Amino acid sequence: MVKPMLKQLLALVLCAVVATTGCASASMGRGAMQTPSVVNPSMMADYVQRIPAGSRVRLERSGGEVIHGTLMTASAQSVVIQRDTRIPEAPMEIPVGAIARLTLDNVRTGTSTAKAIGIGVASGVGAFFLILGILAASWDD
Repeated sequence: MVKPMLKQLLALVLCAVVATTGCASASMGRGAMQTPSVVNPSMMADYVQRIPAGSRVRLERSGGEVIHGTLMTASAQSVVIQRDTRIPEAPMEIPVGAIARLTLDNVRTGTSTAKAIGIGVASGVGAFFLILGILAASWDD
C-alpha cells in the first residue's frame, strides 16, 4: 500500500518540477553587458586596420553609445563609419581612443518571431507528453 503511494507522490513531484522550471535566456540583457573600461589604443588600431573596408560593424564608444554602420576606412588614429540610418548622413570619423569595442555586425543574428513561437510550442507539447508519461508510469501498478 505504501509503495504505490510513494510512486504517485514521486510522479507528482517530478511533474511539478518539470512544469515549473524555466529556461535561462541564451543572451544577456542590455543592462547586464559592460564595456571594458581600459582598451589599449595600439591594439585597437591594429585590429580595426585588419577589418576590410565595406564590412558591416557595430562600434561601441567609451561613453556607451552604440553605432551600427559600414566601415569606410581605418587608420591608426581614427575610423570612418557610414551610419545605418533612414535619412542619409555624412560619414563619422571616430578616434581610435574613443572606441571601447568594434565587432563585425551580422544582420541575421538572433531568432525570428516565428521560430521563437515554434520552439515554445514544441517545448510545451514535449513537456505535456513528458508529464503524461510520468503519470502513466506511476499509475500503471
